[in-house]
Amino acid sequence: MEKYDVCILGAGPSGYAACIRALDFGLKTILIEKNRIGGAGVYHGALSSKTLWELSRDFRKLNIIDRGFKVKEYRTDYRDIVRVMGNAVEERKWQLEFQLREFEAKYCTGRFHLAKGKGVLRTNHEVEIETEMGSETIWAENIILATGSRPRTLPDIPIDEKIIVTSDGIASFEDFPESLVILGAGVIGCEFATIFANFGKTRVFLIDKADRILPFEDNDVATTVAQNLEASGVTIHRNASLESMTIEGDRVKYILRYTNGKVQTYYAEKGLVSVGRVTNTDGIGLEELGLQFGKRGDVVVDDVVTSIPNVYAVGDLTADINLVN
Repeated sequence: MEKYDVCILGAGPSGYAACIRALDFGLKTILIEKNRIGGAGVYHGALSSKTLWELSRDFRKLNIIDRGFKVKEYRTDYRDIVRVMGNAVEERKWQLEFQLREFEAKYCTGRFHLAKGKGVLRTNHEVEIETEMGSETIWAENIILATGSRPRTLPDIPIDEKIIVTSDGIASFEDFPESLVILGAGVIGCEFATIFANFGKTRVFLIDKADRILPFEDNDVATTVAQNLEASGVTIHRNASLESMTIEGDRVKYILRYTNGKVQTYYAEKGLVSVGRVTNTDGIGLEELGLQFGKRGDVVVDDVVTSIPNVYAVGDLTADINLVN
């Protein structure tokens, strides 16, 4: 059984940073990633959404700036926008993978290994790595959990990542939708409302069950963002609770109940469910190990130390703000 000083589950922003720091200290390290290097920080998260936001900002500037003349003959295609976003993601992915391979083959030979597979904790020191070729078990003095998060879904909403999507499905659209309803007026919901409003090709509806958007921000910040969204043509359904959201044919039907008792039915071409994120803790042996969890499914930590002294949790697994990078 191969032995390591540190075993890290997950190669997103937190896991990647933990890996580099462990190597800085000369520790024998294994980094396990079952899917893609970079995690939500690269795919369907910070890098991709900020790329979309910058492209939409540039397009809006082109559309509204008047210097005595205005540019009128221009066009944009949604698939081209997605392609540019994909190029940014691929570039960053290549950088991350190249650096890790260089560490493994050249700079940290013999004390670093990148394992592609699923890591499952069998004990607080033993981790089984499940791959397409089979499985092996390694031993580690310390284990760092950095398995990240995924979009939260709701059981009564039929999310197919084509008509009704999470942030993971935004790139699936074939064109700018004629209309888009967004459930959830937090950071991610407001970000995508801004993006699609900036392109000016989509009528955006934002559902907010409270009397103001961005409940975790200061009131003046939320007010300014709301004013900017509405000035860009976004309709904010304030004080509105979702009764149902369904797919009828190729459109989204949603029914809202307002605090004044009014019930209203609306339709949109596409729907985006943006109601937070949940931790990726299922199926990796944490419950069996007796790890302590919080009410939201987060791993309880005291300065990154879990209820098991040699097991640590970082990033979205903890109760801190998700996608903090």
